[in-house]
Amino acid sequence: MCETDRVFLSSSLNPLCQLALVAHSSEHLLHTDLEACPASFLWAVKPNFILMFGNFWKFTVATNRNYASLGGGARIIRGYTSETHDLPAPSLTGSLSRLFFGYNPQYANVQGAGIILEEDTGVGECWCISGAVGHVAIQLSGTVFISHLSVDYAAPRLLSEEEIASAPQNMSIWILLPPSAIKQDPNFNMRPAKGFEFRADQDADFPSGSQFVHALEFQYDVRKPPTRQIFPFRFRTLSPTQTVIVEIKSNEGGATTCLYWLGIHGRRADHISLVS
Repeated sequence: MCETDRVFLSSSLNPLCQLALVAHSSEHLLHTDLEACPASFLWAVKPNFILMFGNFWKFTVATNRNYASLGGGARIIRGYTSETHDLPAPSLTGSLSRLFFGYNPQYANVQGAGIILEEDTGVGECWCISGAVGHVAIQLSGTVFISHLSVDYAAPRLLSEEEIASAPQNMSIWILLPPSAIKQDPNFNMRPAKGFEFRADQDADFPSGSQFVHALEFQYDVRKPPTRQIFPFRFRTLSPTQTVIVEIKSNEGGATTCLYWLGIHGRRADHISLVS
């Protein structure tokens, strides 16, 4: 910075630069224990600093990536996801349209669970369920060692009290682990996949006898800024997962519960070498 100052201003006008020039002068160095300009030490350690910072940056990027992003390849497993609030029963024409075209126009304006995997948290851009209890199953975009989860909601200043009352409150996270990982710790709090509400009319990808392990219990507070709140995982396992179930256990007192956005973060199992 000082050299740039000197180039453009001929002589430095910055008093700190003037002090640095005196401190680095040959006369001053002769009266100290230093044999060279202190800046030379910084240049010597520069490669190590860059390597350390690079590894830290890779780790930060790896653990902040959202593996529950729809654009990144995550998806909702509808067979193990609660039904959307006030969803109309399929009509004959709607069912025929879905059979032949794979699309039911009845639901064109219905916000399904997939919206929670998108970044938009504008008012009304949410998935609603009836009551205060429900769950959503998500297949992540990769097999991940989860480090933290984040939840977001629309800004309370833009919402009515009724809309605020629909915000989730107490929630749990369940992760699908292979049987070999479950055997490592018999004290795991487990629940069979069929222990969650199952909708046989939808897709179901879990092998028979699959078990989910309770990994996190937390409380979201929509009135506490910021609205995007982060909850670290304290659960540790040697096995990564690609499937999670987010369980809603209570809300702020509303007749319905709405989810705006969920993020699942961590390190992808096949990318561990990037941060080792």
